[in-house]
Amino acid sequence: MSLKNQLLIIVAGVLLAACGRTATVTQIDIIPEPVFLLQKEGFYTLDRSIAVAVSGLGQNSPTAKYIMNSLRHAHFRPSLVALSEESDINLIINDTVNPELGNEGYLLEVRQTGIRLSANTEVGLFYAYQTFSQMVPADILEHTYSSITLPECTILDYPRFAWRGAHLEANRQLFPVKTIKKYLDLMAFYKLNRFHWQMPDSNAWQTNGNTDSVDTEAERPEPYTPEEIAEVVDYAATLGIMVVPAEGTTIVWDDEESLPLMSLTEGRIVAARTTMQAGQSAARSGDRVVMCPEEYCRLDYYQADRRYQPEAGDGLITLAKAYEFDPVPQGTNKYVEQSILGGQCNLWTEHIKSVSQAEYMLLPRLLAISECLWSAHDAKNWNRFRKKVELQKIRLESKGYNYCEGSFTPLFRATRVDDRSMTIAIETEVPSTYIFYTTDSTTPTRRSQVYLGPINLKRGTHIKIQPVYKDEERDSVYEFVIR
Repeated sequence: MSLKNQLLIIVAGVLLAACGRTATVTQIDIIPEPVFLLQKEGFYTLDRSIAVAVSGLGQNSPTAKYIMNSLRHAHFRPSLVALSEESDINLIINDTVNPELGNEGYLLEVRQTGIRLSANTEVGLFYAYQTFSQMVPADILEHTYSSITLPECTILDYPRFAWRGAHLEANRQLFPVKTIKKYLDLMAFYKLNRFHWQMPDSNAWQTNGNTDSVDTEAERPEPYTPEEIAEVVDYAATLGIMVVPAEGTTIVWDDEESLPLMSLTEGRIVAARTTMQAGQSAARSGDRVVMCPEEYCRLDYYQADRRYQPEAGDGLITLAKAYEFDPVPQGTNKYVEQSILGGQCNLWTEHIKSVSQAEYMLLPRLLAISECLWSAHDAKNWNRFRKKVELQKIRLESKGYNYCEGSFTPLFRATRVDDRSMTIAIETEVPSTYIFYTTDSTTPTRRSQVYLGPINLKRGTHIKIQPVYKDEERDSVYEFVIR
């Protein structure tokens, strides 16, 4: 290649980089909601070439490697430099432990001189970076930005519960290791830290070809090899996730050695579906309890009108319903509360036929469970959360995840005006849904009245509603009589 052509290619590359997109972030929307977030008037701009400095953390540590690789995937050109005021991003393990942060908390500061992520531990620093990842444009994996301007802010954050879990049953569907890793990536992005892996046979299964405990090959999928299990466990550890087998599960090979996936250092841990079960367990033996009530946490249940959904378990848990989950419901006595480690969502695969469908059932309800387990109860806000979910859908799509748009069943709020009339407010889980309605008993069409805000209706009025999303009817016509 001639020198002239080489120069032309270099110039073209420079011009292409210069013409990259720019972004100015004006609002910070994080899932799960942080403990404390203060947005200020200043800003800091990141170019594609960024200097990353570490302190108290080895440059070859798993967290440092993860962050550098993640920045590259987001089209940055990061380089490790000595810690200084000129660094764009500073990654710091605290010299002195900050008791407020604990083992998983962090402090993220966007200053006018740079960005500072600090924590007591590597996992805390890892979570700080996950928060930073949600501050940059949602489509950053798909598009190259020449500069990104972030608002000056301070975020102090730590989890409400120590056990923030997600379950996956691999009895009916033996998902490949790459799919398990993708599931773990999803968990880590939303700060979940316990992967409950329901593998073939709830007690033990052989990897040496011994099938004495299996009736036929067809009844049980071929189990994971020890190498595959070790690969998943090691990968999870780099994401701050502990792999938890089904209760009592031990993986055995050569009839001699065993690979425990988790040491239950916190004593015997049991799953409880109700606070009554939690109380009985705590009173009986001092067990530690993980809450996973079916009415909030069974993510194999339908999440919207079943007539518009793939086959699922015989139940309904909408995004709004999942967001109501609280591992420590109001009125729980102090003794029982002390025994509750946290909670988890569960995904059984009886009706799931593909990886895409598994993701569809998980998302976006996994986000609701995440916020319920990490964020303080008083920090939760449904209206704010459902708007954040819409932004997260863009991130999920750019990462290659499938998700459900949500439930379009109308949510009504009625307020009495006088003895003869009521004010009706209507919304759906998805904020950008159009609501067409009639009050003359006719079926609504797209030429009918569009709901724009609360309406005053006389008692006895028959109202019919048709939700429309992205120019498609996404649910049935709903009928109500104003009483």
